[in-house]
Amino acid sequence: MGNVYTCQTCGLVATDKGHLCNPVTARKVVACRFCGTVTGDPRHVCAPKVVNLKYVCDSCGRLAPKRELLCRPLPLAKPKKAVKKSVSKKVVKSKKRK
Repeated sequence: MGNVYTCQTCGLVATDKGHLCNPVTARKVVACRFCGTVTGDPRHVCAPKVVNLKYVCDSCGRLAPKRELLCRPLPLAKPKKAVKKSVSKKVVKSKKRK
């Protein structure tokens, strides 16, 4: 297997240095079991993983699906849903009159 490089800036992995802004030889590269991304970052967290993660360590920031796996567990904050702003009828009517 040829050399594999990782970008120190963004963590992207490639087999050619020219595709990375700050390439270094990767020591360990793994493929994520959830999303298939090849990465050298052991802290990679993809969207499918987030569904299973429920706790964060207040000390080190590590994420885990169970409280028992962390030294100072705190529940993860639920993401807030985006609120759609509706346009009032008065604004629409006044724009049509102009």
